[in-house]
Amino acid sequence: MTDPAIAAAQRVAERHNWDAYMVDAGTAAAREALAPLRELHRPIHVGDHYAYCEGCDYRWPCDSAKLIYREEEL
Repeated sequence: MTDPAIAAAQRVAERHNWDAYMVDAGTAAAREALAPLRELHRPIHVGDHYAYCEGCDYRWPCDSAKLIYREEEL
């Protein structure tokens, strides 16, 4: 299970020797930064089997969605 916000916070934490509280704060900050992108890149369902990205008209999940959504949300 991949969560881009947690992964980003952990990468920064390793570079700056953060404690667990700072990782949580970094995760929250990453989620806030990704929120506008999530509004642009969201699925539009076509029938029961296919979905397209509202932001870029590619098949869901688009490459951008893979970077901003948790794996279980895709």
